[in-house]
Amino acid sequence: MSFWFPDNINRGNRVDQLASDIEHFQLQVKQDVDDAKAHDQKAIEFLNKIIKIHGFRTLEELIAEAESKLSPEDRDKYRQMKNDVAILDANISLALTVGAGITGLGAAIGLTGQALSFLWNRQLVMVGFRVIAVGLVKLVSGQVDLGLKLLKAAAGIFSNTLEGQSLVGKAATALKVFKVLGKVLAVLGVVIDVLTFVIDFIEASKQRDTLRQATHELCVDRVQVQMIQDYTRATLFFSADARATLDFALTLQGLVDDGYISQDIVDAKVNEKIAEWIPKLGQTINSITERSAYDSLAAFDKSRSSWTNEDPNFHYIYDKLKNIK
Repeated sequence: MSFWFPDNINRGNRVDQLASDIEHFQLQVKQDVDDAKAHDQKAIEFLNKIIKIHGFRTLEELIAEAESKLSPEDRDKYRQMKNDVAILDANISLALTVGAGITGLGAAIGLTGQALSFLWNRQLVMVGFRVIAVGLVKLVSGQVDLGLKLLKAAAGIFSNTLEGQSLVGKAATALKVFKVLGKVLAVLGVVIDVLTFVIDFIEASKQRDTLRQATHELCVDRVQVQMIQDYTRATLFFSADARATLDFALTLQGLVDDGYISQDIVDAKVNEKIAEWIPKLGQTINSITERSAYDSLAAFDKSRSSWTNEDPNFHYIYDKLKNIK
C-alpha cells in the first residue's frame, strides 16, 4: 500500500466489508422468501379445511365473499395486483391467495367493513413487499429480466395501486441493479479487486478516489438491501401469523366437533384475533423507512468498530435513493 495513502488499506477493507454485508443481506432475503413460502403453503392447507366449515366449496368462493363486502376501489386494487404480478411468479400468487383467503375468513365470521378494508389493504402491501423480495432474489440469481420486471411492477404497485398506504415511492429503492458480485466490484465502469493494490503514488491516488466512490455507492446499496430485507422479514412474519391464526381456528374447531364449545364462540374468538392483528400490520409497515435502515446499519457498524471515516451521511444516501431511476 502506498506510503502517501496509508488509509487505502482501511478504504479497501471497508469496501470489502460493505460488499460482504450486501451479499449476506441478499442471502438472508432469499432464506426469508423461502421460509415465507413454506408458511403460505401450510396456510393454504389450513384454509382448504376451514372453507368447508363455513359452507364454501373452494378458496375462490371464500375470496369472492371478501370481495363482495369491499368497496369497488378495494376490489380493483386486488384485481389489478393479481393481473400485474401474480402471473409472474408462483410465490407471489401464493402470497396473494393467502392474504385474500385470510380476509375472506374475516368476512365469513363477521369482521366489520372497516376492519376488512384495513386488513385487505395491508395484506396487499405485504404482497407488494414480497414482489420486491422475489424480484431481488431473481435478480441476484441471474434471472435479470424477470427480476427487473418484478421490481418495476413493484414500483407501479406502490405508486399507483397502493397509493395512499404511506408507502408511495418506497419500492423505488429496489430498482437499482446491484454491482456486487462476490468481492469484485464494478464501480464507475472500473473493476476493482480490493485485495490487489498498486503502490506507486499516481495509482494509489486513483485507488483512493475509486475506493471512496465505491464506499459511497456501496453505502447506498447497503441501505437498499437492508430495506428489502426488512420488507422481506415483514412478509415472513405476516405469513407466520397468518398460518398461526388459521391453525388457531382449526384447533378451536376441534372443540366444536367434540361438543365443548359452539361455532359462534369460535367465530368470535377468531374474529377477535384477526382484529388484534390488523393494527400490528400497520405498525410493521410504517416502521420500515430509509432512516430506520440507516440507523440499524450505523448501530451494526459501531458494534463491530467498522472504519466509517468516509461513509456518506444519511442525507446523502436518502437523496441518492430518492433519485434512483
